[in-house]
Amino acid sequence: MPLYAYRCDDCGKQFETLVRSGETPECPVCQSAHLARQLSLIAKPASGGEAGAEMAACDGAGGCGMCPGMAAMAGACG
Repeated sequence: MPLYAYRCDDCGKQFETLVRSGETPECPVCQSAHLARQLSLIAKPASGGEAGAEMAACDGAGGCGMCPGMAAMAGACG
């Protein structure tokens, strides 16, 4: 079951949901099926060494202003 990110065209809610084969997802707020699937970025595993040490400063909860995947691509946290 893949996890997809969506934005509801009717109410604007952004959310993620598991989608089983043959299912049509609905907005958790307004139950609309008029959804736009959003681009999902897959995080690259952190490499060891200096870049890995910089990632250790990130709390993983977005406190540094970047998600862990984006911080890894930027080479630093924040």
